[in-house]
Amino acid sequence: MGKQIDKIKVSAGEDLLAFIPHILGYWPERSIVCIGMNGKRLRATLRMDLPPEDMNDVAGFAAVAASQLASDREADGCLIAIFGVDDWYSPRDLPQQGLYEDLREAFEKFRLPVQDAWYVGPNFWRSLECANERCCPWPGKDNASIRESFVNAEFIYRGSLVRESPQEQIQTLITVSDESFARSVAVAGEQFRDTLQNSGSGARQLGVTLGAWEMALYQWPKRPDASMAAFLLASLGAVAVRDAVIVAMATGPNSAMAGAAATGTLRPDDAPLQAPVNWYGGNQAEGWDAAIEDVSDEAVMRAAADYGNILVGEVCGGHGSRPLGPDWNRLAKAEQLLQFLAGATGSADKAPVLCLLGWIEWCRGRGTWAGNYFHFCDEIQPGYRLAQLLDRLLSVGYVAACAKDPATAWHGQRDDDPETTEQAA
Repeated sequence: MGKQIDKIKVSAGEDLLAFIPHILGYWPERSIVCIGMNGKRLRATLRMDLPPEDMNDVAGFAAVAASQLASDREADGCLIAIFGVDDWYSPRDLPQQGLYEDLREAFEKFRLPVQDAWYVGPNFWRSLECANERCCPWPGKDNASIRESFVNAEFIYRGSLVRESPQEQIQTLITVSDESFARSVAVAGEQFRDTLQNSGSGARQLGVTLGAWEMALYQWPKRPDASMAAFLLASLGAVAVRDAVIVAMATGPNSAMAGAAATGTLRPDDAPLQAPVNWYGGNQAEGWDAAIEDVSDEAVMRAAADYGNILVGEVCGGHGSRPLGPDWNRLAKAEQLLQFLAGATGSADKAPVLCLLGWIEWCRGRGTWAGNYFHFCDEIQPGYRLAQLLDRLLSVGYVAACAKDPATAWHGQRDDDPETTEQAA
């Protein structure tokens, strides 16, 4: 967290509320959005689902929200917007009143006093801090004023669009669009699937597999052919290989090989080497294989310590120096490649791909997106363990360590984005 936004002036309530859907990428529903402040500058943005109506520990829920925003040490205040189900028609009948009071108290304890707050219903919005009917008549201002605000117009002018919900966007991204290509991938996958699932952790085989992923990333946006797509999909069928691919995406293939070796994941090769068609032809020869021959013993030991931490979002690797986060440029390419692969298969091969996409979003701090990917993963392969584990961490408010540290956090896709963290309750 921690990137400031000072290129667009946000002053009136409708300006701030117009800012929120552009930063999130969609109009939030049944949500709490908290924005850190440093003086008059906007800092990190946190979105959480409204807690269930029967939740007993609303104060604990509020404390989680406050603690997440407080991880930005430069913040000294906050703004709150509650996006509710009903409009607020009477001063004595504030929806989510208990939640709002708990939020104020929790943020005060973390020395992030609430500077202003708003309630947004389906049709009207109004300040939570003003009960004066002269300036804030009931039931509030029409939500059209948000769409007509200066900030909304400025974001649109800069090319920002408020899209449909994450669930709808993901559904579109992962749906098979080319049935003919998907059939070719399915046929090509038959020669890889069993061997890679049973023998994918062979030292030589894993080197080739990580090399294939590296080649696909290097060549992107050139799309893999059916053989390469089938190989990449089949490789994720082995849990140990999937984990090595995650580490390689965040750091690099050689460090992933070193970590796999140090943690005892590598095994002797016990099956013929599998590789995509034409893998060894042309100028590349065998240059894409991952290797550990040139990695020092110290690096191997360091990789062992990092290997498991990376899987739960603790991608630091600073070892006493300035902490290092994931290679966000690599992960941006990996995301696009994985989305392509998800749309290239309608079979169970899609499940680990969706889990990896959720993992990337979780590392970014975008819990809503991550949670939806994990949900789709579970629909395809119920009980997929890594997706379940990460989804449980989301449900208890655990945010990936790299998303909470300003030195390692993802700072969005636009130069003027502040850091955004979403938590699906």
